[in-house]
This record gives sequence, C-alpha cells and structure tokens, in this order.
Amino acid sequence: MPLDLDRTLHGTAPAKLNLYLEIVGKRADGYHELVSIMQTLDLADALSARLVRRAPGEPRVSVVLSGPQATPEIPTDARNLAVAAALAVLERAQVAPDIGIALTLEKHIPAAGGLGGGSSDAASALQLSNRLLDDTLTDTQLHEIAASLGSDINVFLVGGTVLALGRGERVRAVTPPGDFEATLMLPPFGARTPEVYAALNATPLPPDWSERAADARGDEIARRVAHADSDALVALFRNDLEHAARHVDTRLGNLLAAPRRRLCGSGSTLIQLGALDADTPRTCESKPIRFLAVRSRKR
Repeated sequence: MPLDLDRTLHGTAPAKLNLYLEIVGKRADGYHELVSIMQTLDLADALSARLVRRAPGEPRVSVVLSGPQATPEIPTDARNLAVAAALAVLERAQVAPDIGIALTLEKHIPAAGGLGGGSSDAASALQLSNRLLDDTLTDTQLHEIAASLGSDINVFLVGGTVLALGRGERVRAVTPPGDFEATLMLPPFGARTPEVYAALNATPLPPDWSERAADARGDEIARRVAHADSDALVALFRNDLEHAARHVDTRLGNLLAAPRRRLCGSGSTLIQLGALDADTPRTCESKPIRFLAVRSRKR
C-alpha cells in the first residue's frame, strides 16, 4: 500500500508524576533497578507528524519547536528523543530511505524538571510515526524500541497509572488512585540528573532479587495506590532520589520544607497535593518560582 504523504497526525504527550519511586539497587549493567508507580497528568506537550519526501543530504527526521517551554537547550537533531523515536520507527519498518518524517513539537512541559517531557514526546512520536505507516509495527515492537531509547518511554506508551519495574521498561497499567489536583512548583533552575544518580550511591542489587520479587513488590504498592485519596497518596509517597537531589542542589532543601510538597523524579520540579501553604516561597535567590495547577489524567 502506498504511503500517504499528505496526511498529518496529531497527538499529546503528557507529563508524569512518580507517586512512588523505590530504588532497589544498582545492577551489574550500571542501571538502577526500581519499583515505581507513575501517574500521567493533564499538563502535556502537543506533537504532530507527517511523512515527507526527503531530499538528498537532508535529515530523515526533522522537528520544529514552539510553545512556552521551548528553549534553545532542547536539541532538534537525533539527541531529541522524539526525533530518535521517529527515526527508529522508519528504520525498524524498513521504509524507503527517501521517506522521512517532519515533526512539530509544542512544548508545555518544562525541560529538566523531572516530569518526563522528553520521554513522553518520544512515546508520542513512536505512536504517531507507526500510525503514519498504517501500524506496520506491533505494540511489542514499539515497546522494544522505547526500551532501547530510554528508561521511562515505555510508561508513556501505556499512560494513566502505570507500574514500572526493572529500569522502567517493564510496565503495566494498574488501578488508578482517586482523581487529584496538585500544584507544580517550577524553581528558576533545572535538574542535574546525572549528578543526582551519582550522589545516590546506590548499593548493589540484592543477590536474591528477581522478577518474581519485583512483581510482588509492585503488586503490593499498586494495591495501596488503587482508589487512594490525596491524604493516602501523601502518606504513600516515596522518592529515593530526593535525598541525593538535595545534596546536589542545596536550594531544594528549603523548597521541600512543607510535608505535602515533594520532588518530581530527580527534580527540579516540586509538586504539592492540595492547596498551597500560606508560607509557600514565591522566589528563590530573588528569582520568581512559577506555579502550574495540574490534575491526574486517565488513560
């Protein structure tokens, strides 16, 4: 079947919140073994994709950035996960080399904030690219590509409330908590994720750890998340990266003082469930802190 070069497809790429993030240990391959429950939010990037005829010497996949969170630091070559994802689909599907994909990406998720924006963009690019090719690749193949590109991308192929195991590539949907509203706090500085993981200084993975043990631990946490209200989620919340992130950037300490305020992933975004406290800081080092109201998002 000939490919339709006139069709443009549109999709969204939601942010995520780690409701629970346990680092079990560091694996022999250098990755960290985790047990995590992630929840997608209504804050989302917008992505569009269309097939194009590629001229000699042009990149096979291009992306045009726009939106309030588009910054010069976001790459537009294959270092951008959305570009890498679209390129991987073309190669895996063995599409003729003169056919490429043009992406447009409207950024609403802050970069380097621990909200998974780049990974979510990649997942959306995988799905849109495959749809442009009339779903040539199976879901299993898309998940294989996602796992090869990054640790969180598989989560966004599922969406909603997701249990993530392994290094984040073993995923499945679980029963969501009750709907909740929260406020994101966006400090005037980004995260230094590699430094946070280095400061984590995780112990080696226990020798008796297995997929069966991971599944059992994941099932236990998923049962506690199911139908939980905001108070129960606050009590359950765990982020094993938080202490290391505080060590890497001491500015986070004051910002995390409130009991209902927690770090998103490796930071630097913070989230607070429920209403903000009256003494919530509005500035950091004389620079304004931005606030965004968000809600949990179903699949």
